[in-house]
Amino acid sequence: MPPRRAAFVETLLVGGLYLLLTAFLSRGMWSATRPVLVGFDNDVYINPWADWWTEKALTDPDLSLWHTDYLFYPRGADLTYHSFSHLNTAVSLLLRPLLGRIRAYNVAILLNYPLAALAMYQLARYWTGSRRAAVIAGIIFAFNSHSLYQSCHPVLVSIWCFPWTTLYLLRALRENRPRLAAVAAIFVFLGAATSTILLFMLILWSGFLLLYLLLAREWSRSWWRILLIYVALSGLLVLPLTAHQLAQAFGAGNTNFLISPLNSIVSDLIAPLLPHWFVWLKRGLYFGIIPTALAWLARKQSPRSRLWYWLLLVAYLLGIGPVPTLLGSNLNVVLPWSTILVPILRNTYRLNILLGLALAMLAALGWQTLQQQIRQPRLAWVVWGVTLLLLGADYLPLPMPRAPAQVSEFYTTYLADVPADVPLATLPVGRQVDKYYLYYQTYHQHSITGGVISRAGINTFAFIDNNPLLAASRLDDGRPLPTPAAARAGVEQLARQGVGFLVIARTAVPLEPADYEFDAAAWEKLIPLPPVFADAYLVAYDLRPLATTIHENGRQTAGGQRFSGERLARPARYGRAY
Repeated sequence: MPPRRAAFVETLLVGGLYLLLTAFLSRGMWSATRPVLVGFDNDVYINPWADWWTEKALTDPDLSLWHTDYLFYPRGADLTYHSFSHLNTAVSLLLRPLLGRIRAYNVAILLNYPLAALAMYQLARYWTGSRRAAVIAGIIFAFNSHSLYQSCHPVLVSIWCFPWTTLYLLRALRENRPRLAAVAAIFVFLGAATSTILLFMLILWSGFLLLYLLLAREWSRSWWRILLIYVALSGLLVLPLTAHQLAQAFGAGNTNFLISPLNSIVSDLIAPLLPHWFVWLKRGLYFGIIPTALAWLARKQSPRSRLWYWLLLVAYLLGIGPVPTLLGSNLNVVLPWSTILVPILRNTYRLNILLGLALAMLAALGWQTLQQQIRQPRLAWVVWGVTLLLLGADYLPLPMPRAPAQVSEFYTTYLADVPADVPLATLPVGRQVDKYYLYYQTYHQHSITGGVISRAGINTFAFIDNNPLLAASRLDDGRPLPTPAAARAGVEQLARQGVGFLVIARTAVPLEPADYEFDAAAWEKLIPLPPVFADAYLVAYDLRPLATTIHENGRQTAGGQRFSGERLARPARYGRAY
């Protein structure tokens, strides 16, 4: 068989293997009686909104992708640094006519896993020359605990860009082939199309790799030409994707992307030792017994293993800082070498992507060491099969993480009869619960007073903070319940501002109940209006008749006079669902 055809067949077979493994992990997701989203974290509810808003902004010439009036009504919000993942959104939107909204989103996320495994396979195959070692590396890189956790983050799940960028950059340098440098630049572009976070990490990794090659004296004069092509073409491809953010940061002085170095979410010091089925949401990368043993054996493959040992060490040291934790407890120690990364990278646990890259490559090299000690070919196949079984038992005891995606009929049916320009106010308020409201907005498509922006400006919450009802319900602040007087004043203010409905969430499909301690029943007693809709998820109040009453009575000031709820009867046309 010709070499190219053989390579193509090998790619199909290996890619099919990883695709089957992904399908096995997502078992039960498609036949679930209730809809689910892939990913177990309330961050997952933000992502369908990004797809919805991107489609809306592209199809409506009056809208901008970088600003929305649908969140934080009536002020709107800047979306310059929001967590868009344009590549995954494009795949999701293309699949939507065939699969529907939720399934298209899930497939777009899940496709990243066989791609990441295949990319890692090809890099390990190139580095080691062993197919069996490469299969192991692909599983470790794509299906480790950190990669599975990131199924809730489209901006961090498309990690296949790292192995493929590395593979083609190394080949371009060593084979003096400018065309391969262009291919590497294309994968940088695809990483940037996934997120600016991956772009930043690709820049870090490329710099680290080139510095290592220089210090290892594996350098040639011809490399400068290849490197120039790689850097220049990467810059040209990436610039259109980042032009708006760069203009805002350096031209308009928009520094909302900057955060305090001490606010980073880090990897726990002993995360590599903690199985993800034991502490799932610790955001760490569990090494596993088999990968750890193989990585230890890789020391006998020096100097080929040296790069990956260094990467393992550096990624770990950066990932646990700037303020390390031990079993979730803050150690009150600052690691200064991580602080320079936090303003842009934000959470250093994301460096587990590079940690997984190093671990997978070391495991592949470790398998080579083990295979060299087995002289009988048949026995080597048996040992390899047992290794895969043990690796699967350690890495894949749980199915692909998923989150419930059911929605109240108030959003899907009741609001269908309400004009699209009628805004909603939602209670309680807080960064975590507002993530659910973004998901619900993809169904009802009405403006809401709250919302979640990945890196919002300080003035974004001005309307919420100035309304006594909304401000008192901020779970993030831990404020007490408002008095009945404050509730009435808040309701009146919302009505005067044109808010059409007040919605109190009875349950937000909680994934982490401790974050949502909210006594909805107590709050319902404070609202001086009869509800027009109620179910297990929420209770809703129509504020439009109240706004009419205030207008007719001339009560449009924020003075001491307050509306008395007993004077307002529930309109019949709005009472059918209650």
